[in-house]
Amino acid sequence: MSVDISLCMVSYNCREALRDCLDSLRSSLPQPTFEIILVDNVSKDGTLEMVKESYPEVTILVNNENVGFLKGTNQAIKASSGRYLLWLNPDTILRPDSLLNMTEALEKRPHAGIVGPKVLNQDGSFQPQCKRGLPTPLASLCYMLHLDRIWPRHHTIGQYLLRYLPEDEPNLVDAVSGSCLMARREMVEDIGLLDEDLKQWGEDIEWCVRAKRKGWEVWYDPSSVIVHLKGKGGRHFAPYRAARDMHSTMWLFYCKYFRTDSSAITTLLVRGGISASLSLSLARIWVGRTFLQK
Repeated sequence: MSVDISLCMVSYNCREALRDCLDSLRSSLPQPTFEIILVDNVSKDGTLEMVKESYPEVTILVNNENVGFLKGTNQAIKASSGRYLLWLNPDTILRPDSLLNMTEALEKRPHAGIVGPKVLNQDGSFQPQCKRGLPTPLASLCYMLHLDRIWPRHHTIGQYLLRYLPEDEPNLVDAVSGSCLMARREMVEDIGLLDEDLKQWGEDIEWCVRAKRKGWEVWYDPSSVIVHLKGKGGRHFAPYRAARDMHSTMWLFYCKYFRTDSSAITTLLVRGGISASLSLSLARIWVGRTFLQK
């Protein structure tokens, strides 16, 4: 049976969050039709047993090792059959009309390859990462220095999180949040799967940028709203490794999209800035572990 949407999910020790997510999907409106493909990365908290017992409609792909979010999502995409693909974190809760509204957002825009919803925290506050601009070296610097919070309406300083765009109006953007991201299958066939070299950081931005460079539109559409319970989705990292991987991804992204058109001085400054940021992050982790947790 053909379906409209293939929901691609990856689980790792997130039983209770996943239960809430799957319950929210069951309350979705009758249309569009969808399938749920869950890739499990060796959960040891009873996630698999819970899904098998309570959610027989879910197709489960079981790995014998933790291959990570990127490879897991690519596995789910390869196994999918829907006209649209939805990356969905297990720590999300969808409203009954979320799937329908995202589907309609793509259907009424023939050049749209990706659409992302309005994403809220559990307390109802807005997660600004659900609409983002291109992370150029200058935009990234302004974000890291928190200058965008001082001058949010400035189009250069506030570019990374597009703070000058209204939260409740649809807009063309450079990237949306990978916590809930719907893509047209034709676009996926055009640009390819997730870049597994990114080590689980920035994969949503990279995919969106790759889509735009192929001529596809990326839309933020707040007619669909979800709640994202950050930190409960099963991505578990040792702090030092997380810091190293995140900064490594910053450098890989810069090399992939900006280095060719940048001067040697710019590249040197970017490399130095990333190294300094990594050193500061590692120092903060060490101080927190050594002094603040005692």
